[in-house]
Amino acid sequence: LVSALMLAKNGIMVRIIDKNGCFHVGSRGFGIQPRIFELFEVLGINDELQKLATPIPTMRAYKLPGGTIPVKTWDLYERGDVWPDRPYVRGACLGQDLLEGVLREHLAKYGVTVEVGKGVTALHQSDDSVIASITTFYGDLLIGSDGARVGSTRKLLNLTFEGETQDADGMVWGDVQIKGLTSDYWHIWGKPGEFTPEGDKFGIGITGLNFDPTELGDPAKAVEFIRNRSSVWRMDVALIFQVCEFIAVTVLSLCSSLHRPNMRMVNKFQEGRAFVVGDSAHVHPPRGGQGMNCIYRTRGFNLACKLAWVGKRGNPSLLATYHGERLPVITQMLRATTKLYTHTSASESGWLKWCHSALEMYGINYRFSSIVLDERDIRPKDTEDMLAHAYSGYEGRGSLCAGDRAPDAPRLTTNNGETTLYKLLKPDAHTILVFGDADISQLSAVGSTNSRVFVVRSPGEDASLNEFEELVDGDDWAHRAYLAKPNDRLVVVIRPDTYIGALFTEGKGVTGYLARLGS
Repeated sequence: LVSALMLAKNGIMVRIIDKNGCFHVGSRGFGIQPRIFELFEVLGINDELQKLATPIPTMRAYKLPGGTIPVKTWDLYERGDVWPDRPYVRGACLGQDLLEGVLREHLAKYGVTVEVGKGVTALHQSDDSVIASITTFYGDLLIGSDGARVGSTRKLLNLTFEGETQDADGMVWGDVQIKGLTSDYWHIWGKPGEFTPEGDKFGIGITGLNFDPTELGDPAKAVEFIRNRSSVWRMDVALIFQVCEFIAVTVLSLCSSLHRPNMRMVNKFQEGRAFVVGDSAHVHPPRGGQGMNCIYRTRGFNLACKLAWVGKRGNPSLLATYHGERLPVITQMLRATTKLYTHTSASESGWLKWCHSALEMYGINYRFSSIVLDERDIRPKDTEDMLAHAYSGYEGRGSLCAGDRAPDAPRLTTNNGETTLYKLLKPDAHTILVFGDADISQLSAVGSTNSRVFVVRSPGEDASLNEFEELVDGDDWAHRAYLAKPNDRLVVVIRPDTYIGALFTEGKGVTGYLARLGS
């Protein structure tokens, strides 16, 4: 849905099919990392989603037996500091069903609806098209996002799905609506797990080795298991929980699903004109809140913007860079989340805490990419080092290179008033920032390439005499974020997926860079 909205905003016709006969109900992948809110800003849906999202609650564990005395209260994630270049520093809870509902509403504005009850049964490709048997559908390109278990597109493309499944482990996750239990905390009795309160709705997790997770995928059996096995919860036949002595908890509804820890990835993300994304391409243990967030990044922005470039202006060779840019990132992400799964307890007391700074996803970068250019960084490239840092990035080193996330900047004044940089970024255009007195005489033709040029100046600088819109950098936050010192000449090209595509000292390199992309 994210990919479809990105493409629709680029004027590309899309068709979405869903093998399921109806839209799913339940939170499922509910953790949203801070970086993803920036991307939602570019799509124009962030304000709406912020109203639906809830902060990640503080975790509270209780002493057993008994279960009423709190023994520890802590944050699942370390609290970061808000900086002007990254206004979102804490993740949030947002049910996947709520997010998908918002995306469907926005897609409807472009005449795009999801066709349920339809799946792909066969694929045939030529040099310039893909034929998918639904009934039969002809298209220029195809994205398969049909999950790890089904994976029809992956299987039809004969891609391998290498890795392992830990059959000895199992988890049952579900959404349960409860009356009588406060949602101010994520309550933990026994071993820590994942929970998602939303008013009187809670996530409930059953993890460990001494049970049959397949059997507990049945909600009725899950309720019976909780009633019979837990020393904390006692339930009568009317589904009334009594937490220890005094907290009456009424279970109104319960839906659950089975999960077995998988660490797998395809051998390649593309075959001809067909692509696999999300769980169809890679799957990892439910640790760190990375799954859905990587999907938003992968198919929603990285792949979609490349499909839009090719769909509008040619240069099909760009499609190969989807695999080239995403493979190193996903490889490192799988290692990080697998490590979190096998050794989650990082504090002295052993309570679950996710402290990997890369989880916020600000560090993800494409410095190693074949389609980024950097005139400012002339040092020899260490390819192995860049690939090793594709996911974690170079936090704290004070550097900014082509391929990095474009930093945000507040207090920018335009002809229409004060704004932030990310509110100016568009999913269908490159954004070009000009600092200092860089020669931009050759950028006049850029407007015809769906690119937007802004001249950034400090409040005390004289207005420039050119055709481009100016941004007055109120507190010089943009200059600081982009390491543009006084008298520096700098031209920054920001891709539609919010990454820096190129850094130049003059404007003459921009037209050549955009020509390479087919823009």
